[in-house]
Amino acid sequence: MSQAPGALAGKVVAITGAGGGLGRAYALAAAGEGARLVVADVAAGAAAAVVAEIAAAGGDALALAVDIAAPGAGERIAAAALDAFGRLDGFVANAALLSPGPLLAQPEDTIRRTLDVNVGGTLGTVRAAARTMGPGGSIVVIVSGSLLGAEDLALYGTTKAAALGLVYGLSLELARSGIRINGLAPRARTGMSAQMGDAGEDKGGPPEGVAPVVVHLLGDASRTLNGHVLRFDGERLGLFRPPRIAREVSAVRWDAGTVAAALSGPLAAEIDAATPGAARRHGADGPDVLDIETAHSSKRLGAEGDE
Repeated sequence: MSQAPGALAGKVVAITGAGGGLGRAYALAAAGEGARLVVADVAAGAAAAVVAEIAAAGGDALALAVDIAAPGAGERIAAAALDAFGRLDGFVANAALLSPGPLLAQPEDTIRRTLDVNVGGTLGTVRAAARTMGPGGSIVVIVSGSLLGAEDLALYGTTKAAALGLVYGLSLELARSGIRINGLAPRARTGMSAQMGDAGEDKGGPPEGVAPVVVHLLGDASRTLNGHVLRFDGERLGLFRPPRIAREVSAVRWDAGTVAAALSGPLAAEIDAATPGAARRHGADGPDVLDIETAHSSKRLGAEGDE
């Protein structure tokens, strides 16, 4: 990491949940590309430790202890950026609670807290960031492949589906403002993935491997992207398709019998393709993998639908 001009030189970026795991990796990578950082985390000590890492490498960052579910949290983050650096150019909505386990067995307070953080906190902080930014601003919302359906992650997947809707909906509202919002569904081995037990064994490589996508989305090189959601595991880069109606059937008159006939007839193939987890197993249209050679490395990269 250095203070030499990089992809984010001159930009001010705030990242929530930046005290560890993927958030820390995003913060270090952004600082390494010249951004000044607001490192926000519910744990003050963790945020301070990341700021110390950035400072030791010659970067500029501010630690902020904040619970994103608390009233006014987004405004506190935005104000910290303005007070310390005079502006806010990029925001990464990364903080979230996993809360794994069967949904029917989840305590009510766990459900409420998870919704407050993952949905309310994400919505509130993104709103405050968008209100603070000017043209050229970029927001990155962290979503998850669990929104496609994953056992023992129904609660988490529900909150990440809400984040997906936020990206798609807010991108339309921001289209004329010059502010962009995109999403990223990362796959990496972190403390959060360790909470998943056996289900977390296939979570990809270290968090640092995912960070380049966040740097790109925050930078001017991605200015044409708005309302898109990427999937990246450090090796394979993919793109989520927005939910859509796959096929429709019409009839002169509908009753229970014609509904059954439509579902067992012309819509039968679509039902199989739309079964929860199908996209995770096969990708949107099967295992569509493209290997490419990069200009900077002989390492082969693949892109495919979620597995």
